[in-house]
Amino acid sequence: MRKKKTKILGLCGVSLLVIAVAGRLYLPYWATDYVNEKINALDGYGGGVKDIDIHLWRGAYQIHGLDIYKENGGLQEPFTAIDTVDLSIEWGALFEGAIVAEIDLYEANLNFSKTQTGEGAGWIALVDALSPFDINRMEVHGGKVSYIDYTATPNVNIFVDDIQAKITNLRNVEDRETALPSDLLIAGSSIGGGTLDVDGKMNILQEVPDFDVNMSLSEADITALNDYAKEFAAIDFQSGTIGIFGELAAANGNVTGYVKPVATNLSLVDIDDGDSNPFNLIWESLASVVLEIFENQPADQFALRLPIEGRIDNPDRDVWSAIISIFKNAFAGAFTKSDDGTIEFNDALLMDESEQE
Repeated sequence: MRKKKTKILGLCGVSLLVIAVAGRLYLPYWATDYVNEKINALDGYGGGVKDIDIHLWRGAYQIHGLDIYKENGGLQEPFTAIDTVDLSIEWGALFEGAIVAEIDLYEANLNFSKTQTGEGAGWIALVDALSPFDINRMEVHGGKVSYIDYTATPNVNIFVDDIQAKITNLRNVEDRETALPSDLLIAGSSIGGGTLDVDGKMNILQEVPDFDVNMSLSEADITALNDYAKEFAAIDFQSGTIGIFGELAAANGNVTGYVKPVATNLSLVDIDDGDSNPFNLIWESLASVVLEIFENQPADQFALRLPIEGRIDNPDRDVWSAIISIFKNAFAGAFTKSDDGTIEFNDALLMDESEQE
């Protein structure tokens, strides 16, 4: 009888082991089908993943070859293309009493256009489906964000490449009393060899996130933007560099801040004598005169400062202040090639208080 019981227990153990091994082997295929189903449930978008690896020993899985395309009227390029997505439990947060996830994206590419913005597709539902836990930390290790317009002549392709980004404490596991608990850092290289740096803090737990960020894009070769300049301003640069600096703070749906483009050593390409359109010659001549008159001569610099204020979904842009700022840069003193350090999160909070009054 004892031998019979031992034999039964042995058979049960072997059966459970076989079931566990079979389940482990089948799990990646089930997960791949599940993720593909959720991607194709997006409104107006579709795509899929190549395969998924499961790492039970560290509570993680990896998605390989994620591609998401706009179904109708989009670009040939995917809206999202990510080489590897690594989702895992954030073990450090367990000591804070929270079970949350962390996500690492490797070679993450985003392609935008006028018709491919990603708006209204239901991305939150996809993120919730991908992770059984709330995501507390996200990092991007290499990637590219592009704006492409094939309807323009010549075609427009503006991008930031080699992106490295990190956002921590998204679920406010630490610093629970802090208004902006999450740290944000983004770095990259723009078209024209410019250097992008974004840093700040945010609170993503609200319906409209609060934030306080500084941004700088410095020393980009402006001739790399000629396709965009020709399409939208009908001018063609021969030389020059451009930097874009700014600060933005938002609280309860109100935003305040500014954007400050600063261009140096600008010169325009001369239109050929054989140009059959006289308006091109008139416009370029006028643009050259304006740039020459309103540049800061000692610094050889043309700049303006555009204030932004109002509701975050439809902020006001103070064009008159921007025009006045051109005079200030030209005749009162050259603007600095950095943020001004004049915007704080408190400024956005005060906007909300005055709105309530």
